[in-house]
Amino acid sequence: MKSLVPIFVLLWVLTASAQTPNTHVSLVQKLDAMRVPPEDFTARVTVQKTKAGASTSETATFRQYSHRRVEANGRVVLDTLVVCDEPARDAGKMILFVGDACWFFDPRAKRASRMPAQQVASQALVADLMNWRFTDDFDHTLAGRESVTAAGSAHPCTVLDFTPKPGVKNRSPLVRCWIDDAGHPWKAEHYTASRRVFRQVLFTRYETVLGARRATGLRIDNHGDIEDITLSEMKAGRSPADWFDPEKLPTIKTK
Repeated sequence: MKSLVPIFVLLWVLTASAQTPNTHVSLVQKLDAMRVPPEDFTARVTVQKTKAGASTSETATFRQYSHRRVEANGRVVLDTLVVCDEPARDAGKMILFVGDACWFFDPRAKRASRMPAQQVASQALVADLMNWRFTDDFDHTLAGRESVTAAGSAHPCTVLDFTPKPGVKNRSPLVRCWIDDAGHPWKAEHYTASRRVFRQVLFTRYETVLGARRATGLRIDNHGDIEDITLSEMKAGRSPADWFDPEKLPTIKTK
């Protein structure tokens, strides 16, 4: 993605340790703790989309409902329902994430349709931000150290390359993350299996919500198509269990 704010390299160190796997587990654990709230919550999501080369943008708004759940193997996941409010032509459309699976529902349809794993891996921002466990799902290696300038300040970061562990599905083949010492990501790049960048994320704003300082502003670049994302009204709150059942999406009312 193209950067909203300039990125300056202060130091780039490549050493033999870059090939040693899983040397920064404590930092990755901080990353997961910052990204994943410890309880059920709701939020409003605003997405401003600008097509490459376009002079105007389009804004969409969504409601997000996330439910914290412990799977049989002890893995904690956030099942998440995203409901579109605007634009009017898309109002009522829903995307449901349950573990690693994802469903799409259009009010004009009779049932939800499951999205292919490849489409989930390349497009699902909610899964990236809320449901991936970098400690459990990925191995990592040190790629260097670099400073990212964002939100008016320079943030010295450790750069880690993440690759999915054997058997883990619906993940980007390679994710490179720039992470400060507190575990806050400031930049991320998602790569294809051929090591080409298909998505870049810049974290442009942090706020204290749900008991921790969490990212509430992002800029995403998909080959020149820009999405500015703002999370607001984040608060703890439990949603009905039926909202996380794909079979019941045609019947639920979220308002």
